[in-house]
Amino acid sequence: MRVIFLEDVPGTADAGEVKEVKNGFARNHLLPRGLAAPATPDALQRAGAIERAAQAKRVRESEDWQVVADALDGTRVVVEARVGPNGRLFGSVTGRHVAQKLSEMTGRDLDHRQVLLSEAIHDPGNYEVPIRLYRQVQTSVTLAVVPEGYVEPAAEEPTDEEPAGESALEPEAVEPAAEAETEEGAESDAASEEPSESEQ
Repeated sequence: MRVIFLEDVPGTADAGEVKEVKNGFARNHLLPRGLAAPATPDALQRAGAIERAAQAKRVRESEDWQVVADALDGTRVVVEARVGPNGRLFGSVTGRHVAQKLSEMTGRDLDHRQVLLSEAIHDPGNYEVPIRLYRQVQTSVTLAVVPEGYVEPAAEEPTDEEPAGESALEPEAVEPAAEAETEEGAESDAASEEPSESEQ
């Protein structure tokens, strides 16, 4: 079937293009979803207008996704997974897991095909993962695959340092004060003894 595309269909055609597609693909997918229409003479006359409208929409989408890309750039995405006794994961972490996490973080619906993960991950660790958000809009995130129940060590560092810092300061702060109190006490005792001798 010959159709004119009304919307961009990634991997197939851009809006305004006229293409020959399989009948089943057109009837079951493209036509019911309003992504394409039969290439009738009337529809072909609107091809130019459809293409211009699609171009304007692409610019808006690109700017919109660029904001998301800038916010995600270098972000650390933590995915917990069960780890076996040999240190390897039970199962694997795939692009679907990453897409789900990114969708939760951004509030946008990301597809697993936007996560350019070359292969499934089977070991804990940090991985740089490129993300294609829209056409030429790409970014990258750091995927941290950690065991279930893993606690970030960075959160414990301040509490480990504080007691050490306090104990190191205690001797210097307390000892001079104790010495000063002892000297003052000795002077006051001596002063109290002197008048008693003169009275006698």
